[in-house]
Amino acid sequence: MKSIKNLKNEMDYLTGFLTMVESYEEIAALRMRKVKKSILDRRDFMEGLNEAFAHISYAYKVYKSSLKGKEKYTVLNTNGKTVSVLLSSNSGLYGDIIINTFDLFLRETSKIDTDIVIVGKLGKSMYESVQNKKKYEYFEMSDNEIDNLSVKKLNEYILEYSNIVVYHGSFESFISQVPAKTEVRVELHKVGDSLLNYDKNFLFEPSIEKIAEYFEKQVASLIFEQIVFESYLSKFASRMVSMDVASDNIETKIHKTDIAIKKIKHKDINVNLNPVVFGGSVWQ
Repeated sequence: MKSIKNLKNEMDYLTGFLTMVESYEEIAALRMRKVKKSILDRRDFMEGLNEAFAHISYAYKVYKSSLKGKEKYTVLNTNGKTVSVLLSSNSGLYGDIIINTFDLFLRETSKIDTDIVIVGKLGKSMYESVQNKKKYEYFEMSDNEIDNLSVKKLNEYILEYSNIVVYHGSFESFISQVPAKTEVRVELHKVGDSLLNYDKNFLFEPSIEKIAEYFEKQVASLIFEQIVFESYLSKFASRMVSMDVASDNIETKIHKTDIAIKKIKHKDINVNLNPVVFGGSVWQ
């Protein structure tokens, strides 16, 4: 049995640890609300940009269909390859969302011919432990907030590829985050193909090709950025849940330790009272 001194030391440790865990939980909640607000703020802008891109995409398709016998223009010059991007983190305490996303990434990429991009030290560490791993490019992003410069650098790199597949955490609710796979070009074509018939004519300057190329890059970049925001949202929500569970476990342990201390104190009191009670009974 532990001594009362050891139990009190354990109680102090658990109380300090609980304070730290509650701080992590509170910070994760604040960051989650901030990211969620950013996603909502960007939504209106994206809807307007998507609508404009749909019009331009339709006009460009009409333009291409008129080029009979001429070389058809490709909007974005890509390398014909596929790239698979893993969005992980630099540290732990995010529940199981990072590990589950990595497992999905590993299963999928082992079956196909693809270049690999890994974001985050944790993902890099896990991938380094894999046998027969492919060569990969590594990018780092802050866990604390979205670094626009880092996102821009990664964006510029992956937009060279014809197919971009991103593996990330997806936010379903405050208590449910799941690994997900999103194909940027597929989402891009959904936007571009959303306008089947349009009866208005536009004049494009300097040319429909240049305008289509610019908008396609912008929309593809925004789609990827939204995926990054979604990944951050799922990580912060997952940390909130894991810290809440940890808080409950620590509070349970504190309660049990407190009971153990009280039992020892009660036992000591009984031991000290026994001679007094026994002595009193003798004199009676």
